[in-house]
Amino acid sequence: MSDSEGKVAFASPEWVEIATEALEKLVAEHGEEGTAYSVCEAFVDGPAELADEDGFAAWHFYVDGKNVRVSTGRESNVDIWLQGTYELALSGARVVYTPELLAEWEKNPPKRPDDPNMKVEGDVKTLPTYLSELHNILAVQTA
Repeated sequence: MSDSEGKVAFASPEWVEIATEALEKLVAEHGEEGTAYSVCEAFVDGPAELADEDGFAAWHFYVDGKNVRVSTGRESNVDIWLQGTYELALSGARVVYTPELLAEWEKNPPKRPDDPNMKVEGDVKTLPTYLSELHNILAVQTA
């Protein structure tokens, strides 16, 4: 799953391992007792070596206070369900969210390609802001 630059395939077991380590550190630093949330990201038309029997490459995590549980695969019992097409999500997964980029997007929201598989269930605005740091850690590791 690794390429020559040491990066790993998006949503692969190796990628989820990196996500787990990063999320554990972030939650240890920023997590708060009494705060719990869970997320599943599921990508339609995932690569055959990553996809389940229905064609999804997915991962999910649960945070409860300072405790983290992360795994591959789809999980429906979550607060936030994010779904999209693997190839369309991949380009966004590689983008590092700098303050400058976020300010630019605030002024000029990017035009994203239409994704017929896009689905968001739950209120993503309830997620802690430190998850953007998780995204950035993963972005530079994503092949």
